[in-house]
Amino acid sequence: MKTYGKIDDFYIREDEEFLIKDILPSYYIGENLDKENVSADYVLRFLQNELNELLHSFANGGFSHKGYLFFPLINGVSKNNVNRIKKLKEIAIFLTDNGYDFSNSIKAYKNNVKTNINFATILSSLYQDFSCIKNKNTKSINKSNCTELDLSSYKKSDLGYLRPLNELKNYANRHLEQYLAGFYLHGSFATKDYVKGWSDVDTLAVVSKKTIENPKSLLEFRNMMYYMRHFLYKIDPLQHHGSIIISEYDLENYCQVYFPVEIFKYAKSFFKEDGTGKVKVRDCSSEVLAKLFWFVNYFRRLNMEKIFTMGSYDTKNLLHCITLFPTVYLNAKDIFVYKKFSFGIARNDFKKEDWKVVDEASSIRRNWKSAGSLPFIRLSSSINPLLAYQLNSRVMDFFKDIKKINNIDTKYLVENMFRLSEKAWNKIKNAKTKKV
Repeated sequence: MKTYGKIDDFYIREDEEFLIKDILPSYYIGENLDKENVSADYVLRFLQNELNELLHSFANGGFSHKGYLFFPLINGVSKNNVNRIKKLKEIAIFLTDNGYDFSNSIKAYKNNVKTNINFATILSSLYQDFSCIKNKNTKSINKSNCTELDLSSYKKSDLGYLRPLNELKNYANRHLEQYLAGFYLHGSFATKDYVKGWSDVDTLAVVSKKTIENPKSLLEFRNMMYYMRHFLYKIDPLQHHGSIIISEYDLENYCQVYFPVEIFKYAKSFFKEDGTGKVKVRDCSSEVLAKLFWFVNYFRRLNMEKIFTMGSYDTKNLLHCITLFPTVYLNAKDIFVYKKFSFGIARNDFKKEDWKVVDEASSIRRNWKSAGSLPFIRLSSSINPLLAYQLNSRVMDFFKDIKKINNIDTKYLVENMFRLSEKAWNKIKNAKTKKV
């Protein structure tokens, strides 16, 4: 029987400890930064990834508990984001001591990190200092030009259902374009193979350098992006994510874990002109391992802690994680493909009985029956989108159980996905062991 230890919220086996540097970089940095056995290049990649995650969280809201409940009256930054950006001061000092100049960022820490403007100022300074570093070992590739989203090419019978996408496009052109280098629709709504009631709205926002460099603009953008989620929830009341956020700086030293460049081939632009072109891609072998392990740990935790009873919001999130897993697994093998092509490629690595759980989740997706949303929730979502639809999922649990409506056995899904994910992880881990 395999035994697991625990580091933070992650279940780790003894034979995985040699991968800590790749799969738990925050923990590794915390344990080793002061021991002078961490390379500056590793720390630079860690910094970029942390900035990306902080920008993503901040731009999608990233509110404190009070902000989450009382937005827009209160819109403070979450405790987790405050703590994460505080830790980056040590990173900035380490990099400055190792030949890089993060002096402007270090000065920015003199003010209270907890206030929105100071948080945005520090985030802006770190991005600007990072952008001054000369890129190493990047490969320039052409990103596909994305044509403008045109709903007139969709089924006429679906135009009423798709109206929120048109509303989102109009909102983006009025309120978001000034802050972005590009704004894209990707996933099933871009490729027209969406499933009504199931498919969520996948968007990608590339924040312009001009916005990053101006903390006040960054705060304005944050509010605009949060209100934007209202349109996403009109399509999918159980949507579990906002927009993918990257910065224009990232395109010059790009990690494909953020958003594989290949997917731009299947995306549509909300703007008339696609504002981004060439992308300079860097090695992301550590990041793909970390992302795969996040999913592995997600299924480990559910199985080991026997979290089988879930509400509608968490049940749908489980199904999304199952259907995304083939893509993440392939990324760890350095294969970057559009999600719908990942199933056919990844299944070849597994036995039919092991893969059955993914087929079952895909079947649930194809035949999905939606529980809908309550009218008063839809109205209030224009004020505080995330809170409104979190409340909707809980209220609807009392009236309509999506597990019963869609005949979902969460215990079966968790247990079998745990087994599949462990086998997938062992394949990747063994390949990594051979390289070492």
